[in-house]
Amino acid sequence: MAQQSTQFLTHTFGGGWATDFGPTFYGGLEGSAMRLPWLNKAANVIYEFDGGPRKAPGTSRLNASVIESSQTVTGVYDYWRLGTSATPAQRRVVHVNDKIYHDGGSGSFNSLTTGLEVGAVPHYSTFNDLLIIASNSTTDVPKSWDQSTFQNLAGSPPRFSFSIKHQGKQWASGNWSVPYRLYYSVTGNPEDWTSTGSGSIDIDPGDGDRIVGLFSWRNELWVFKGPNKLSIHRITGATPSTFSRTTFVEGVSAANQSVIFPMGDDVGFVSPRGTMHSLKTTSNYGDYVQAYINYPIMSWCRDNMNQNRASYWQAATDMLRGYTLVTFPLAGVTNNTRCIMMDWRFMAQGEPYPRMSLWDFGAFASLAYGIDTNQLPRIFAGGYDGYVYKHGQSDRTHNSTSINFDVQTPFLTYGSEFATKTVSIASVGMAPRNTNTATFAWTRDTAAEQSTTFTQNAGAVLDSFVLGTDVLGGAAFTQRFIELETGGDFRSIQYRITENNNTSDLEVHNIGVALTPTGYSTEN
Repeated sequence: MAQQSTQFLTHTFGGGWATDFGPTFYGGLEGSAMRLPWLNKAANVIYEFDGGPRKAPGTSRLNASVIESSQTVTGVYDYWRLGTSATPAQRRVVHVNDKIYHDGGSGSFNSLTTGLEVGAVPHYSTFNDLLIIASNSTTDVPKSWDQSTFQNLAGSPPRFSFSIKHQGKQWASGNWSVPYRLYYSVTGNPEDWTSTGSGSIDIDPGDGDRIVGLFSWRNELWVFKGPNKLSIHRITGATPSTFSRTTFVEGVSAANQSVIFPMGDDVGFVSPRGTMHSLKTTSNYGDYVQAYINYPIMSWCRDNMNQNRASYWQAATDMLRGYTLVTFPLAGVTNNTRCIMMDWRFMAQGEPYPRMSLWDFGAFASLAYGIDTNQLPRIFAGGYDGYVYKHGQSDRTHNSTSINFDVQTPFLTYGSEFATKTVSIASVGMAPRNTNTATFAWTRDTAAEQSTTFTQNAGAVLDSFVLGTDVLGGAAFTQRFIELETGGDFRSIQYRITENNNTSDLEVHNIGVALTPTGYSTEN
């Protein structure tokens, strides 16, 4: 029987992973509820619409047989060609070692060419059914493929590292001989770079930077320069006679072409400093802190992202699920062994930053958004082991290994730290996904962490319904109560939920506790 003064509190999730907001939240209560403004740890999670953390989706292999054993898949691209028959033909194109491979949409890869520079970062673009392939190699020249003929890109193009289509032309840059030069082709023809209508624009020659990325957005071409001074420029106009260049901002830019990404109706990018931005927030706030969309974890990014490997960072947006993955190596590490997940849907609801999570399963050298079977779009990732992985899998495993869900709140004082309290009961509100166990843990002040296990609901779980797995999110809900016989006194307390079962999901929506005031203390 609880004492009369015992208060029952429900904590909902009002923010994501934030290392820079401090270890302790001193906010008060609103009746019997508290909205947690951030999480001190959010490993391998995504977020439901109410902010509740859910275990990150798993992966499966696209190719059943290794493309090349223990070799890095440095690039992935989903190439579709409609052709004259109006029947779409899909080919997944990948770079491995010194070769380019392709499949027929089946996951079985065949060699397309060989003899390329090993380790160069490729880039792909499609224009008029033609796949244009380039890389940051100083020796390889741009290639083209129409699913029939593979060759050097026709039309005497410059040696560029990346290209995109914009205003009916193909635009390219990354020529190491003239790194400030932006090229454009004849209108409607990515194989003509010399006739009337083609040309080039020099972007601030001699400023100590080179063009590192291009993006077409809102009828303007956005040109990113780096990696030293950093700047972004805008090309307006639809014809060579009306092209005009203006400087958008200085001191901010992208690390490379592969970390510029769509995010809803905005464009995001990662700078070589490890800061993350969007064009809208940069336009609205300039150099103010609001311009950093990774502001809650900025010191973590600065200290942990290997900036010497910034040219190998990659990003891909899952438009269907509303989040972007950024893959990178930790400081002192070569391979991309971590991903930051940014759920930018919450920014559309008025939050200043995306809700973020650190994914530490899998090592992904490259990322791309493509179409899987049954026309389902998802993120594809190239590994360091000769496999391409399909993200967004419901079994919540990677390479048959469980994904570790780990969520940790800040320390909570529930008012003054002079006052002591006792925790005696906890609860976890969840949408049950299976009958597996998870762990609820709590840390009182400077004491060692205490923990106990609980099970998800043993009744019918969401994934067992005929209608599917994700459609019914929120349709079933249960509150699992946990007696904390060794709860104990505290001034501040931190809660943690972990789950590491193989092929197992977990979806948490709130944490409840029963607290009893016990007096006050000034002991150190």
